[in-house]
Amino acid sequence: MIERDHAPNAGTGLLGANFSRRNRQAPTDDGAGTGRWIAIDESGYHGDQLHGRDRYMILGSVAIDDVEAAAIVDTLRRDAGIQQSAMEVKFQKMFTGGGASWRRRLLGELLGPGGPLHDRASVYVIDKHYFVAAKLVSLLLEERFNALGYDIDSNGVGRQLALDLAAEGPRALGRDGFDRFIATAVGFFSKKNRTGDQVTVDDFCAVIRESYVYARRRKAPQAKKAAEVLDMLRKTRPEAEEFARERPAEGTPTGEHGLLDDAMDPLVTAVPTVILHASIRYGGKLQVLADDQRLLTDDKLEVLERGATAVGLVHGLIKENHLQDLVRGRSVDHPSLQLADLIAGAGVWLRGGMTVRLSPLERTFTGWWRRWWIPGDC
Repeated sequence: MIERDHAPNAGTGLLGANFSRRNRQAPTDDGAGTGRWIAIDESGYHGDQLHGRDRYMILGSVAIDDVEAAAIVDTLRRDAGIQQSAMEVKFQKMFTGGGASWRRRLLGELLGPGGPLHDRASVYVIDKHYFVAAKLVSLLLEERFNALGYDIDSNGVGRQLALDLAAEGPRALGRDGFDRFIATAVGFFSKKNRTGDQVTVDDFCAVIRESYVYARRRKAPQAKKAAEVLDMLRKTRPEAEEFARERPAEGTPTGEHGLLDDAMDPLVTAVPTVILHASIRYGGKLQVLADDQRLLTDDKLEVLERGATAVGLVHGLIKENHLQDLVRGRSVDHPSLQLADLIAGAGVWLRGGMTVRLSPLERTFTGWWRRWWIPGDC
């Protein structure tokens, strides 16, 4: 019988030893002189389960500490008529729907010119269809081309192949066929498939082969691009078998030197990129506060912290470590996280509702989103 760890941890509602070390209880304060604080929160994140739910994942961030955020949240509560009995200000619950347009206008004023959050917020958007296509390229095709002496990463070829597959796949396979293709790829690479009992290598390769045959018969010129990528993928069975052999067991903690266990986790891409973007934008050392959730264990936060440093150094965008600390906290305790939730929620709303007729202030809100989104990449 498996004994579950229910030991409480100060600073978080998450129980057990996996969430015992990286918790922030005290309010964040830029005046403490330990580095500028960035609060981040996500919307549409379900780990490596990238199929069947929200198509887009949003990571919202705002450069603000709790000391300043508390006053902004209090003012927003008063002006938006949010009852004090509501422990948190949440976009999904309080700012969506036709009757909440005036609340969205208030948020637009905070983000617009002259507002206290102007030029301090960003949204990072990941299209999960493209993310899966990019992972198919990086985990299978890059390995195959590297063995042949070709680098398709640094020259942009790999990215173009992923774009061709994601953008033209629905046209080449039909909506249902493309949906089946994405679902099979997610099922094969996910942690839940560590023993191969859900999607075997045979299952995975069969769907790729069938998808290629179907796409090859389509006459649309755009479908030809996706068919060419599928043709390459159907020859990667050895790479798929190698991935299946090497991936850790489901209960294995995130490794110190590798991210194979998190190969399909979009946060592994999103968090380091958002931190690097903030470092370039604001300069100096940063401290990052993330909203607590079960997928962000202490081990995962340590991997993300190392990744945030490595990505900037490797690409020559920074000269030294730009991250002081990466910790978690409860949004009920940290008003800065409530603002990050509003930013992430607004990103989802605008991503899915850009055809809605907007008032002038909401157009300002939309203009902020278009200016400060960070394009998701792998």
